[in-house]
Amino acid sequence: MLAIVKDKKGPGYVFKEVEIPKIKDDEVLIRVKAVGICGTDVPILKGIREVPIPLIPGHEFAGDIVEVGSKVKGFKVGDRVTPAIVIGCGHCYYCRNGMETLCDNIIETGIHVDGAFAEYVKVPEKVVHKLPENMTYEQGASIDPIASAYHPVKKASIGSEDIVVVFGPGPIGLYATQIARAEGAKKIITVGIKGDEERLKLAKKLGADETIISDENLLANINKLTDGRMADVVIEATGHPSVFEMALSSVRKHGTVIMIGIFHAPATANIAQIVRREIQIKGSICYSWTDYKECIDLVESGKVKIEPMISHTFDLKDMDKALEVIDQRKAIKIILHP
Repeated sequence: MLAIVKDKKGPGYVFKEVEIPKIKDDEVLIRVKAVGICGTDVPILKGIREVPIPLIPGHEFAGDIVEVGSKVKGFKVGDRVTPAIVIGCGHCYYCRNGMETLCDNIIETGIHVDGAFAEYVKVPEKVVHKLPENMTYEQGASIDPIASAYHPVKKASIGSEDIVVVFGPGPIGLYATQIARAEGAKKIITVGIKGDEERLKLAKKLGADETIISDENLLANINKLTDGRMADVVIEATGHPSVFEMALSSVRKHGTVIMIGIFHAPATANIAQIVRREIQIKGSICYSWTDYKECIDLVESGKVKIEPMISHTFDLKDMDKALEVIDQRKAIKIILHP
């Protein structure tokens, strides 16, 4: 089969023929029909994030089962499916308590083991979900990032009187905006930077009541839009160290800050305000099996829309073109077709 392979440390990758994976008794082999490029994939391909070498990245995908292991009971050849990224051990404290994303022995498809930037990929049965008949492969390939936004929004326990500020109009931030709307937030304010104008227009179409370009007047603007209260919930979905201080300053006393963005550098902030203003800070990574299933339901019901999010589609062999579009900040979500 053809695959994108990270074959050495540092920048670069190759597009080449490799063997089709051989499945174990508890695994299924999937013919990939659609796979998204995640913000995690880019630093892997550029050599910024270390991974086992060689590795086929890619974890946001959907496709058809073409082979099942002898112990697989819940799926059959021909099923249309989308798998979750997290493969928990099932035995540690966290797995046994429904927190498999924190598994002590975690394995993630496309990060620790070969993923879906290929024509075929194998995964354990336990992470696979069936696609509803009316759901497209592109929608199925979008469940992973939706679930990555859904898990943290759930942690916020948003109520009907809550004002939510979302930092970052990237895919996760835009999905968080949609989910906060589905959860019944009173007002949603999405914040971007210069160059995010088109993304912020999309945020309004997807559920934001207000959008702001971050500048020296950011806090004054949030203060005005919240009638002086500031946000009940702040969702940080950028991963930029400078935003942490902004997030703390944007939330009200005893408000909640949810951290989704992956920081690749230390952040500095006035920690005293966390104590003096009793700010609640919660981290979030990935999602649970239940989160994933519930996000399939959100898409099927139309409460979360993925079509406006897909800005570009490419063949798998055109990864270079896809990364160029990402570097130029022209893309929102890219879907590849092997």
